[in-house]
Amino acid sequence: MNKGNHKKRWGEKKQIIGIAFITAAAVLGDAMLLIALPIYWKDAGLVSLWQVGVLLSVNRFIRLPVNPLIGLFYQHFHRRTGIMIAVCLAVITTASYGWMANFWLLLLMRAIWGISWSLLRLGGYLSVIEASNDSNRGQYVGLYNGLWGLGGLTGMLAGGMLIDQTSFLFTSSLFAFIGLLTIPLVYFLVPPNHQDSPSTSRGQSAQIKWGWSGRYGSCLEQVV
Repeated sequence: MNKGNHKKRWGEKKQIIGIAFITAAAVLGDAMLLIALPIYWKDAGLVSLWQVGVLLSVNRFIRLPVNPLIGLFYQHFHRRTGIMIAVCLAVITTASYGWMANFWLLLLMRAIWGISWSLLRLGGYLSVIEASNDSNRGQYVGLYNGLWGLGGLTGMLAGGMLIDQTSFLFTSSLFAFIGLLTIPLVYFLVPPNHQDSPSTSRGQSAQIKWGWSGRYGSCLEQVV
């Protein structure tokens, strides 16, 4: 009995770790841009410093109107679908930072990244809620946040050094390729349907709360 429970807990934890690393890979490009764009903005094809501020903030503002829609999306579509779309959009936007040396195109890509991050963040938290219970939910949320935060740290440190030694094109292409490698993991780690477990009802209930009553708090958290 204890062996079966241990195996089940390890399966839940493995799923959360996998989704956290998927999230970490997706945020590499955004984190790289935060540290590199204020310094190498001319290399990115920008002509004025104010454009840096617009590009680094538009993805946060786009999430204000988008987050409620993401909540509705997850009420009608599977989490695997949402996370798969989010990862694909993250790969496209990360690659665009090196290939599109045009402010308006980059502005569009940053807005798309805002949608991608909303899908990924909410999908990740719903996965944690569904895989956990009252006794381990805090531990699993902390595990998820800690691991995907490594993606931001890596993007800032490695991204800044790589751009300094190579270029925006090489670094963004490398980070996009890393994100591309995680797409198969979405298929294997994120179930297409809600799992048949006591936590399923909690996951569905939390999904409704995230989509409605909790959506604005999440949005404001992202802007700050």
